[in-house]
Amino acid sequence: MLAGRLSAFTVALVCFVAQARAQDALLDDARARLNRRDAAGAYALLADVEAQRAGDAAFDYLLGVAALDAGHVTRAIFALERVVQRQPQDALARAELGRAYLAAGDVEAAREQLRLAGRGNVPAAASAAIEGAIGVIDQVAPPAGPQLSGYLELGGAYDSNVNSATQQGEFAIPAFGGVLFQNTPENRQRHDLSAFAAGGATAEARLSPSWQLVGTANLRAAVNRVVHDMNTVLVDATAGLRHTAGMHRQLVALQNNTAWVGGGLYRTASGATAQLQSQLDATLQASAFGQWSRQSYKGQAERNTDRLLLGLGLAGQSGGAGPLGYGSAYAVRERSREPAFAHFGHRGVGLRLGMEQRFAAAVGAFAEWQYELRHYGGTEPFFDRARRDHQNDVSAGLRWQADPRWQLVAQARRTRAASNVVLYDYARNVFQISAQRSFQ
Repeated sequence: MLAGRLSAFTVALVCFVAQARAQDALLDDARARLNRRDAAGAYALLADVEAQRAGDAAFDYLLGVAALDAGHVTRAIFALERVVQRQPQDALARAELGRAYLAAGDVEAAREQLRLAGRGNVPAAASAAIEGAIGVIDQVAPPAGPQLSGYLELGGAYDSNVNSATQQGEFAIPAFGGVLFQNTPENRQRHDLSAFAAGGATAEARLSPSWQLVGTANLRAAVNRVVHDMNTVLVDATAGLRHTAGMHRQLVALQNNTAWVGGGLYRTASGATAQLQSQLDATLQASAFGQWSRQSYKGQAERNTDRLLLGLGLAGQSGGAGPLGYGSAYAVRERSREPAFAHFGHRGVGLRLGMEQRFAAAVGAFAEWQYELRHYGGTEPFFDRARRDHQNDVSAGLRWQADPRWQLVAQARRTRAASNVVLYDYARNVFQISAQRSFQ
Protein backbone atom coordinates (compact mmCIF):
# COMPACT_ATOMS: atom_id res chain seq x y z
CA MET A 1 0.00 0.00 0.00
CA LEU A 2 2.72 2.44 1.02
CA ALA A 3 4.87 1.71 -2.04
CA GLY A 4 1.89 2.28 -4.29
CA ARG A 5 1.13 5.65 -2.74
CA LEU A 6 4.75 6.70 -3.30
CA SER A 7 4.95 5.80 -7.00
CA ALA A 8 4.44 9.37 -8.18
CA PHE A 9 7.38 10.52 -6.10
CA THR A 10 9.72 7.78 -7.32
CA VAL A 11 9.05 8.69 -10.95
CA ALA A 12 9.90 12.33 -10.17
CA LEU A 13 13.22 11.38 -8.58
CA VAL A 14 14.38 9.16 -11.44
CA CYS A 15 13.89 11.98 -13.97
CA PHE A 16 16.92 13.87 -12.66
CA VAL A 17 19.53 11.24 -13.49
CA ALA A 18 20.49 12.53 -16.94
CA GLN A 19 21.64 15.95 -15.84
CA ALA A 20 23.73 14.91 -12.84
CA ARG A 21 25.87 11.91 -13.87
CA ALA A 22 29.02 11.28 -15.88
CA GLN A 23 28.68 10.31 -19.52
CA ASP A 24 29.78 7.08 -21.25
CA ALA A 25 28.13 4.79 -23.80
CA LEU A 26 27.08 2.09 -21.34
CA LEU A 27 25.59 4.54 -18.88
CA ASP A 28 23.95 6.50 -21.69
CA ASP A 29 22.25 3.31 -22.88
CA ALA A 30 21.12 2.38 -19.36
CA ARG A 31 19.90 5.92 -18.74
CA ALA A 32 17.89 5.90 -21.96
CA ARG A 33 16.25 2.61 -20.96
CA LEU A 34 15.33 4.03 -17.55
CA ASN A 35 13.81 7.07 -19.20
CA ARG A 36 11.72 4.68 -21.34
CA ARG A 37 10.65 2.91 -18.11
CA ASP A 38 12.60 -0.20 -19.18
CA ALA A 39 14.15 -0.89 -15.78
CA ALA A 40 14.59 -4.61 -16.43
CA GLY A 41 16.59 -3.87 -19.59
CA ALA A 42 18.76 -1.30 -17.84
CA TYR A 43 19.38 -3.68 -14.95
CA ALA A 44 20.39 -6.55 -17.22
CA LEU A 45 22.80 -4.26 -19.08
CA LEU A 46 24.50 -3.01 -15.91
CA ALA A 47 24.45 -6.19 -13.82
CA ASP A 48 26.70 -7.94 -16.36
CA VAL A 49 29.59 -5.57 -15.63
CA GLU A 50 29.03 -4.91 -11.93
CA ALA A 51 32.15 -6.82 -10.91
CA GLN A 52 34.29 -4.58 -13.13
CA ARG A 53 32.63 -1.22 -12.41
CA ALA A 54 31.41 -1.43 -8.82
CA GLY A 55 32.75 1.57 -6.92
CA ASP A 56 32.16 4.01 -9.77
CA ALA A 57 29.54 6.32 -8.24
CA ALA A 58 27.79 7.10 -11.54
CA PHE A 59 27.58 3.39 -12.41
CA ASP A 60 26.43 2.36 -8.93
CA TYR A 61 23.73 5.02 -8.90
CA LEU A 62 22.20 3.85 -12.17
CA LEU A 63 22.56 0.20 -11.17
CA GLY A 64 20.79 0.92 -7.89
CA VAL A 65 17.90 2.74 -9.57
CA ALA A 66 17.53 0.07 -12.26
CA ALA A 67 17.73 -2.80 -9.75
CA LEU A 68 15.16 -1.16 -7.50
CA ASP A 69 12.68 -0.50 -10.31
CA ALA A 70 13.22 -4.01 -11.66
CA GLY A 71 12.42 -5.56 -8.27
CA HIS A 72 15.95 -6.51 -7.12
CA VAL A 73 15.76 -4.62 -3.84
CA THR A 74 18.76 -6.08 -2.01
CA ARG A 75 21.03 -5.52 -5.03
CA ALA A 76 19.76 -1.93 -5.21
CA ILE A 77 20.57 -1.29 -1.54
CA PHE A 78 24.12 -2.59 -1.93
CA ALA A 79 24.75 -0.40 -4.99
CA LEU A 80 23.25 2.78 -3.51
CA GLU A 81 25.03 2.29 -0.18
CA ARG A 82 28.31 2.27 -2.12
CA VAL A 83 27.38 5.65 -3.61
CA VAL A 84 26.59 7.37 -0.31
CA GLN A 85 29.69 5.90 1.33
CA ARG A 86 31.88 7.47 -1.35
CA GLN A 87 29.79 10.62 -1.83
CA PRO A 88 27.90 11.37 1.41
CA GLN A 89 26.73 14.74 0.01
CA ASP A 90 24.88 13.07 -2.91
CA ALA A 91 21.29 13.88 -1.96
CA LEU A 92 19.70 12.16 -4.97
CA ALA A 93 21.49 8.89 -4.16
CA ARG A 94 20.26 9.16 -0.56
CA ALA A 95 16.72 9.70 -1.82
CA GLU A 96 16.90 6.55 -3.93
CA LEU A 97 18.46 4.63 -1.03
CA GLY A 98 15.54 5.75 1.12
CA ARG A 99 13.17 4.40 -1.52
CA ALA A 100 15.09 1.09 -1.54
CA TYR A 101 14.92 0.78 2.25
CA LEU A 102 11.21 1.46 2.03
CA ALA A 103 10.77 -1.33 -0.52
CA ALA A 104 12.66 -3.62 1.87
CA GLY A 105 10.25 -2.71 4.69
CA ASP A 106 12.75 -0.69 6.77
CA VAL A 107 10.59 2.42 7.28
CA GLU A 108 12.84 4.15 9.84
CA ALA A 109 15.96 3.79 7.66
CA ALA A 110 13.96 5.07 4.69
CA ARG A 111 12.73 8.08 6.65
CA GLU A 112 16.27 8.92 7.81
CA GLN A 113 17.77 8.79 4.30
CA LEU A 114 14.96 10.88 2.83
CA ARG A 115 15.37 13.51 5.54
CA LEU A 116 19.12 13.67 4.89
CA ALA A 117 18.39 13.98 1.18
CA GLY A 118 15.88 16.77 1.79
CA ARG A 119 18.55 18.81 3.59
CA GLY A 120 20.93 18.43 0.66
CA ASN A 121 21.41 20.48 -2.49
CA VAL A 122 18.68 19.09 -4.75
CA PRO A 123 16.48 20.57 -7.49
CA ALA A 124 13.13 21.98 -6.38
CA ALA A 125 11.15 19.22 -8.08
CA ALA A 126 13.23 16.53 -6.38
CA SER A 127 12.86 18.35 -3.06
CA ALA A 128 9.09 18.40 -3.53
CA ALA A 129 9.11 14.68 -4.31
CA ILE A 130 11.21 13.94 -1.21
CA GLU A 131 9.00 16.09 1.02
CA GLY A 132 5.90 14.39 -0.36
CA ALA A 133 7.39 10.95 0.21
CA ILE A 134 8.24 11.78 3.82
CA GLY A 135 4.72 13.13 4.31
CA VAL A 136 3.17 9.91 3.03
CA ILE A 137 5.50 7.78 5.18
CA ASP A 138 4.67 9.84 8.26
CA GLN A 139 0.94 9.47 7.64
CA VAL A 140 1.01 5.73 6.98
CA ALA A 141 3.76 4.86 9.49
CA PRO A 142 4.01 7.72 12.02
CA PRO A 143 7.42 8.02 13.74
CA ALA A 144 7.48 6.84 17.32
CA GLY A 145 7.71 9.67 19.84
CA PRO A 146 8.69 13.32 19.33
CA GLN A 147 11.09 14.19 16.52
CA LEU A 148 13.95 16.58 17.32
CA SER A 149 16.35 18.41 15.01
CA GLY A 150 18.63 21.40 15.32
CA TYR A 151 21.64 23.32 14.06
CA LEU A 152 24.68 25.28 15.22
CA GLU A 153 26.31 28.06 13.19
CA LEU A 154 29.52 30.07 13.57
CA GLY A 155 30.72 32.89 11.36
CA GLY A 156 32.35 36.24 10.88
CA ALA A 157 31.41 39.40 8.98
CA TYR A 158 32.44 42.87 7.93
CA ASP A 159 29.64 45.43 8.28
CA SER A 160 30.04 48.90 6.77
CA ASN A 161 27.20 50.34 8.89
CA VAL A 162 26.56 48.35 12.06
CA ASN A 163 24.14 50.96 13.42
CA SER A 164 22.17 51.52 10.15
CA ALA A 165 22.81 55.27 10.45
CA THR A 166 23.20 58.18 8.06
CA GLN A 167 26.67 59.26 7.04
CA GLN A 168 25.70 62.94 7.10
CA GLY A 169 27.79 64.97 9.54
CA GLU A 170 25.41 67.91 9.53
CA PHE A 171 21.93 68.64 8.25
CA ALA A 172 19.29 71.36 8.44
CA ILE A 173 16.40 71.28 10.95
CA PRO A 174 13.33 72.86 9.27
CA ALA A 175 11.46 73.28 12.57
CA PHE A 176 14.29 75.55 13.79
CA GLY A 177 14.38 77.73 10.70
CA GLY A 178 16.88 75.58 8.84
CA VAL A 179 19.63 75.81 11.42
CA LEU A 180 22.41 73.29 10.81
CA PHE A 181 22.62 70.44 13.30
CA GLN A 182 25.97 68.74 13.93
CA ASN A 183 25.57 64.97 14.11
CA THR A 184 27.78 63.26 16.72
CA PRO A 185 30.17 60.50 15.54
CA GLU A 186 28.26 57.92 17.61
CA ASN A 187 25.07 58.65 15.67
CA ARG A 188 26.71 58.49 12.25
CA GLN A 189 27.55 55.45 10.13
CA ARG A 190 30.09 53.17 11.84
CA HIS A 191 31.84 50.14 10.35
CA ASP A 192 33.26 47.13 12.17
CA LEU A 193 34.20 43.46 12.09
CA SER A 194 32.02 41.02 13.99
CA ALA A 195 31.78 37.39 15.01
CA PHE A 196 28.47 35.63 15.43
CA ALA A 197 27.08 32.36 16.70
CA ALA A 198 23.62 30.90 16.25
CA GLY A 199 21.71 27.79 17.16
CA GLY A 200 18.24 26.44 16.96
CA ALA A 201 16.02 23.45 17.61
CA THR A 202 12.78 22.10 16.18
CA ALA A 203 10.47 19.60 17.88
CA GLU A 204 7.52 17.80 16.31
CA ALA A 205 4.99 15.53 18.00
CA ARG A 206 2.34 13.74 15.96
CA LEU A 207 -1.21 13.90 17.27
CA SER A 208 -2.74 11.95 14.37
CA PRO A 209 -1.72 10.97 10.82
CA SER A 210 -2.52 14.52 9.62
CA TRP A 211 -2.02 16.74 12.71
CA GLN A 212 1.27 17.68 14.37
CA LEU A 213 2.38 19.85 17.26
CA VAL A 214 5.43 21.86 16.17
CA GLY A 215 7.80 24.12 18.04
CA THR A 216 10.99 25.97 17.15
CA ALA A 217 13.47 28.12 19.04
CA ASN A 218 16.46 30.09 17.70
CA LEU A 219 19.22 32.12 19.31
CA ARG A 220 21.71 34.39 17.51
CA ALA A 221 24.40 36.58 19.07
CA ALA A 222 26.79 38.97 17.32
CA VAL A 223 29.78 40.69 18.94
CA ASN A 224 31.53 43.61 17.25
CA ARG A 225 35.28 44.17 17.53
CA VAL A 226 34.93 47.90 18.42
CA VAL A 227 31.28 49.06 18.37
CA HIS A 228 30.15 47.12 21.44
CA ASP A 229 27.04 49.25 21.97
CA MET A 230 25.66 47.58 18.82
CA ASN A 231 26.29 43.99 19.96
CA THR A 232 23.06 42.06 19.48
CA VAL A 233 21.30 39.01 20.83
CA LEU A 234 18.14 37.78 19.09
CA VAL A 235 15.83 35.06 20.42
CA ASP A 236 12.68 33.79 18.75
CA ALA A 237 10.28 30.96 19.55
CA THR A 238 7.26 29.50 17.76
CA ALA A 239 4.71 26.90 18.87
CA GLY A 240 1.66 25.74 16.97
CA LEU A 241 -0.29 23.16 14.99
CA ARG A 242 0.39 21.89 11.47
CA HIS A 243 -2.13 20.02 9.34
CA THR A 244 -1.12 17.97 6.29
CA ALA A 245 -3.56 16.74 3.66
CA GLY A 246 -1.85 15.29 0.61
CA MET A 247 0.19 18.07 -1.01
CA HIS A 248 -1.39 20.81 1.13
CA ARG A 249 -0.18 22.08 4.49
CA GLN A 250 -1.59 24.60 6.95
CA LEU A 251 0.20 26.04 9.96
CA VAL A 252 -1.15 28.18 12.83
CA ALA A 253 1.29 29.19 15.55
CA LEU A 254 2.11 31.64 18.33
CA GLN A 255 5.38 33.56 18.09
CA ASN A 256 7.67 35.61 20.29
CA ASN A 257 10.77 37.58 19.25
CA THR A 258 13.07 39.38 21.67
CA ALA A 259 16.08 41.57 20.85
CA TRP A 260 18.85 42.91 23.07
CA VAL A 261 21.21 45.63 21.82
CA GLY A 262 24.36 46.76 23.62
CA GLY A 263 23.64 44.47 26.55
CA GLY A 264 20.15 45.83 27.27
CA LEU A 265 16.65 44.78 26.30
CA TYR A 266 15.60 46.62 23.14
CA ARG A 267 12.32 45.17 21.81
CA THR A 268 9.87 42.32 22.22
CA ALA A 269 7.27 41.21 19.69
CA SER A 270 4.57 38.65 20.46
CA GLY A 271 1.77 37.46 18.21
CA ALA A 272 0.52 34.78 15.85
CA THR A 273 1.28 33.53 12.36
CA ALA A 274 -0.57 31.41 9.80
CA GLN A 275 0.51 29.85 6.53
CA LEU A 276 -1.22 27.88 3.76
CA GLN A 277 1.06 25.96 1.40
CA SER A 278 0.13 23.88 -1.66
CA GLN A 279 2.35 21.83 -3.96
CA LEU A 280 0.63 22.51 -7.29
CA ASP A 281 2.79 20.00 -9.19
CA ALA A 282 6.28 18.53 -8.99
CA THR A 283 7.93 21.89 -9.74
CA LEU A 284 5.51 24.58 -8.49
CA GLN A 285 4.55 25.58 -4.96
CA ALA A 286 2.16 28.36 -3.86
CA SER A 287 1.60 29.85 -0.43
CA ALA A 288 -0.39 32.47 1.47
CA PHE A 289 0.78 33.82 4.81
CA GLY A 290 -0.16 36.26 7.52
CA GLN A 291 1.35 37.54 10.75
CA TRP A 292 0.19 39.77 13.58
CA SER A 293 2.41 40.94 16.42
CA ARG A 294 2.49 43.47 19.22
CA GLN A 295 5.86 45.25 19.35
CA SER A 296 7.05 46.88 22.57
CA TYR A 297 10.26 48.92 23.02
CA LYS A 298 12.01 49.02 26.38
CA GLY A 299 11.82 52.55 27.85
CA GLN A 300 10.32 53.95 24.63
CA ALA A 301 6.57 53.42 24.96
CA GLU A 302 5.91 56.03 22.26
CA ARG A 303 7.41 53.61 19.69
CA ASN A 304 5.12 50.67 20.54
CA THR A 305 3.14 49.40 17.54
CA ASP A 306 0.83 46.59 16.41
CA ARG A 307 2.02 45.00 13.17
CA LEU A 308 -0.06 43.13 10.58
CA LEU A 309 1.43 41.52 7.46
CA LEU A 310 -0.39 39.59 4.69
CA GLY A 311 1.21 38.09 1.60
CA LEU A 312 1.31 35.56 -1.23
CA GLY A 313 4.25 33.49 -2.45
CA LEU A 314 5.21 31.29 -5.39
CA ALA A 315 8.24 29.06 -6.01
CA GLY A 316 9.08 26.92 -9.02
CA GLN A 317 11.82 25.37 -11.08
CA SER A 318 12.28 25.06 -14.84
CA GLY A 319 13.55 21.62 -15.80
CA GLY A 320 15.15 19.02 -13.58
CA ALA A 321 18.34 20.98 -12.83
CA GLY A 322 17.39 24.51 -13.88
CA PRO A 323 17.40 27.45 -11.49
CA LEU A 324 14.89 27.57 -8.67
CA GLY A 325 12.97 30.84 -8.67
CA TYR A 326 10.78 32.18 -5.90
CA GLY A 327 8.96 35.36 -5.04
CA SER A 328 6.45 36.89 -2.69
CA ALA A 329 4.44 40.08 -2.41
CA TYR A 330 3.02 41.47 0.79
CA ALA A 331 1.30 44.40 2.45
CA VAL A 332 2.18 45.54 5.96
CA ARG A 333 0.75 47.95 8.51
CA GLU A 334 2.27 49.08 11.79
CA ARG A 335 -0.20 51.08 13.89
CA SER A 336 1.13 53.18 16.74
CA ARG A 337 -0.52 52.41 20.05
CA GLU A 338 -0.09 56.07 21.06
CA PRO A 339 -2.12 58.35 18.71
CA ALA A 340 0.16 61.30 19.51
CA PHE A 341 3.10 59.39 18.01
CA ALA A 342 1.54 58.28 14.72
CA HIS A 343 4.86 58.94 12.94
CA PHE A 344 6.20 55.70 14.43
CA GLY A 345 3.57 53.69 12.52
CA HIS A 346 3.46 53.08 8.79
CA ARG A 347 1.75 51.39 5.88
CA GLY A 348 3.83 49.59 3.29
CA VAL A 349 4.07 47.11 0.48
CA GLY A 350 6.94 44.81 -0.41
CA LEU A 351 8.23 42.47 -3.07
CA ARG A 352 10.84 39.72 -2.77
CA LEU A 353 12.40 37.82 -5.70
CA GLY A 354 15.16 35.22 -5.58
CA MET A 355 16.80 32.32 -7.33
CA GLU A 356 19.09 29.41 -6.55
CA GLN A 357 21.17 27.38 -8.97
CA ARG A 358 22.93 24.10 -8.28
CA PHE A 359 26.24 23.78 -10.18
CA ALA A 360 27.32 20.41 -8.79
CA ALA A 361 26.12 17.86 -6.28
CA ALA A 362 27.54 19.93 -3.41
CA VAL A 363 27.80 23.51 -4.73
CA GLY A 364 25.11 26.08 -5.40
CA ALA A 365 24.66 29.83 -5.78
CA PHE A 366 21.83 32.08 -4.67
CA ALA A 367 20.71 35.66 -5.16
CA GLU A 368 17.82 37.70 -3.77
CA TRP A 369 16.31 41.17 -4.12
CA GLN A 370 13.75 42.71 -1.78
CA TYR A 371 12.01 46.06 -2.05
CA GLU A 372 9.79 47.77 0.51
CA LEU A 373 7.93 51.08 0.30
CA ARG A 374 6.85 52.61 3.61
CA HIS A 375 4.54 55.60 4.21
CA TYR A 376 4.67 56.76 7.83
CA GLY A 377 1.79 58.41 9.67
CA GLY A 378 1.81 61.88 11.13
CA THR A 379 4.60 64.44 10.76
CA GLU A 380 8.22 63.68 11.59
CA PRO A 381 9.21 65.93 14.55
CA PHE A 382 11.64 68.75 13.66
CA PHE A 383 11.43 67.97 9.91
CA ASP A 384 7.84 69.16 9.22
CA ARG A 385 7.09 66.34 6.79
CA ALA A 386 5.61 62.84 6.68
CA ARG A 387 8.37 60.29 6.32
CA ARG A 388 8.62 58.15 3.15
CA ASP A 389 11.16 55.31 2.76
CA HIS A 390 12.18 53.24 -0.26
CA GLN A 391 14.36 50.31 0.82
CA ASN A 392 16.23 47.91 -1.48
CA ASP A 393 18.10 44.84 -0.21
CA VAL A 394 20.26 42.79 -2.59
CA SER A 395 22.21 39.68 -1.58
CA ALA A 396 24.16 36.93 -3.34
CA GLY A 397 26.37 34.06 -2.28
CA LEU A 398 27.68 30.54 -2.64
CA ARG A 399 26.71 27.47 -0.62
CA TRP A 400 28.88 24.34 -0.28
CA GLN A 401 27.27 21.22 1.16
CA ALA A 402 30.29 19.39 2.55
CA ASP A 403 28.03 16.49 3.57
CA PRO A 404 24.34 16.25 4.53
CA ARG A 405 25.06 17.79 7.94
CA TRP A 406 27.76 20.39 7.19
CA GLN A 407 27.28 23.52 5.12
CA LEU A 408 29.59 26.47 4.34
CA VAL A 409 28.05 29.74 3.11
CA ALA A 410 29.72 32.92 1.83
CA GLN A 411 27.53 35.87 0.94
CA ALA A 412 27.39 39.62 0.38
CA ARG A 413 24.42 41.88 1.09
CA ARG A 414 23.74 45.54 0.30
CA THR A 415 20.95 47.65 1.82
CA ARG A 416 19.99 51.07 0.51
CA ALA A 417 17.29 52.92 2.43
CA ALA A 418 16.33 56.14 0.62
CA SER A 419 14.32 58.39 2.91
CA ASN A 420 13.05 61.97 2.70
CA VAL A 421 14.17 62.36 6.34
CA VAL A 422 17.95 62.43 6.48
CA LEU A 423 18.17 60.56 9.79
CA TYR A 424 16.82 57.42 8.11
CA ASP A 425 18.70 57.68 4.80
CA TYR A 426 21.60 55.23 4.76
CA ALA A 427 23.53 52.52 2.89
CA ARG A 428 24.94 49.31 4.36
CA ASN A 429 27.22 46.56 2.98
CA VAL A 430 27.77 43.26 4.78
CA PHE A 431 30.18 40.46 3.79
CA GLN A 432 30.05 37.27 5.82
CA ILE A 433 31.08 33.63 5.87
CA SER A 434 29.63 30.95 8.11
CA ALA A 435 29.70 27.22 8.80
CA GLN A 436 26.58 25.34 9.90
CA ARG A 437 26.18 21.88 11.41
CA SER A 438 22.73 20.32 11.50
CA PHE A 439 21.57 17.59 13.87
CA GLN A 440 18.77 15.05 13.61
